[in-house]
Amino acid sequence: MKKIPELVDQREHCCGCSACYSICPVRAIKMIPDIEGFLYPSINPEKCIRCNKCMEVCAFKQDQKIKNLF
Repeated sequence: MKKIPELVDQREHCCGCSACYSICPVRAIKMIPDIEGFLYPSINPEKCIRCNKCMEVCAFKQDQKIKNLF
């Protein structure tokens, strides 16, 4: 079984655009505000079907992939 995607490993790697939230076919992602009100994605592992659409739509993850950072 595939592992659950890691959308935010560091705050700097997320712009809060909600693209991952919007593309999730099973609504497994919620956007949770931090203490400053900035929204970060949080994946519910019980709902996640590990389709990785969230990783594919993320501009930050695609940039990291191009740079061989993961």
